[in-house]
Amino acid sequence: MISRFDALKLGKFAIIITAIGIIISLWGCTENKTKKNAPKPVEISDTKVVLKINRFEKDLFSIETFDSSAVVKLRSKYGDFFDIWCLKLAGIVNRSMLVKIDNKVILPTSPELIRNLQDYTHDKYIREVFDEANKKYDNINEIEEGLTNAFSRYQIAFPKNKIPAITTYLSPFYSNITAIDNNLGIGLHSYLGSDYKYYPSTGQPMYLIKKFRKEYIVTDAIKGWLDSDYMNDNTEQNFINQIIYQGKVLYALECLVPEADDSIKTGYSSKQIEWVFENEQNIWKVIIDNNLLFSNKPKQYLKFINDGNTTSGFPKEAPAKLGGFIGWQIVRAYMKRHEGMPLETLFQINDGKTILNESGYKPSKN
Repeated sequence: MISRFDALKLGKFAIIITAIGIIISLWGCTENKTKKNAPKPVEISDTKVVLKINRFEKDLFSIETFDSSAVVKLRSKYGDFFDIWCLKLAGIVNRSMLVKIDNKVILPTSPELIRNLQDYTHDKYIREVFDEANKKYDNINEIEEGLTNAFSRYQIAFPKNKIPAITTYLSPFYSNITAIDNNLGIGLHSYLGSDYKYYPSTGQPMYLIKKFRKEYIVTDAIKGWLDSDYMNDNTEQNFINQIIYQGKVLYALECLVPEADDSIKTGYSSKQIEWVFENEQNIWKVIIDNNLLFSNKPKQYLKFINDGNTTSGFPKEAPAKLGGFIGWQIVRAYMKRHEGMPLETLFQINDGKTILNESGYKPSKN
């Protein structure tokens, strides 16, 4: 016989079980929405790419006293990357120093270059950034493994494209990823952790600083290399082309870096990811109602393209780059209808309107 007390306890237990069941059910619905039309990752073959990761910042800061032989040694190892770093990334010289030799424009070794390199590497502030990066990234085995897997998939998905050499560098705080010919540079100064003490003083917004973490390196590298191969004038021609291109990149990250969380691929928080999938139809309606889809007037649609804290005109829970999110779902729908299409072929289609028309995209009501 069950006592009244036992019956009450059983009643509470049943209520708890029911509540848990509802929560699990709701979580499952959200999970299903985020995975709708999601692709399968590219399978890595037995033979992976052999990535060469050069540590430019280590080589640079290991030189105590610069002279012409030290500069020649750096240029011999890093080629054009050395000149680009001096000119654009570190900004320690200007274009007036360039000379043309044998139809090639180069940065010659000069007393001014040597002096500037010496001053740069012995600057107290720059040296402090190097020490922090060196401590955090003395061992980069985990990053090397992630990049090797990602570019092994990239080689399979884009067999005609080059696989870059990887070069790490410092240039506080100008760039995080730099693609130069066959070289992909990773600025470690941009991945010292969102709590790094100098970030707020750089004037960069918090929505960027929160992404200055190691977890973003591999996806940022793949994005940067895709951009160097496929971003062109046509990409930025109008709204539909821009959101479809952003959607292609997010779709490619699903295929090439499947181990990365959606929050890392998109830059959204987990709550923002939940919000965009719950409000997909509403976002689409705003785009359609405002005749933005085929607009070629950036002032009308940039708020849907650019990064930021949120998107004006939407609730504060809404992330930025809502256009890219819609483009991602359109590309997912398109590839679902074109099963077996190589990623390479997808990126060769420059007309966003074609992808939209052939996607059958129609966000469902919640």
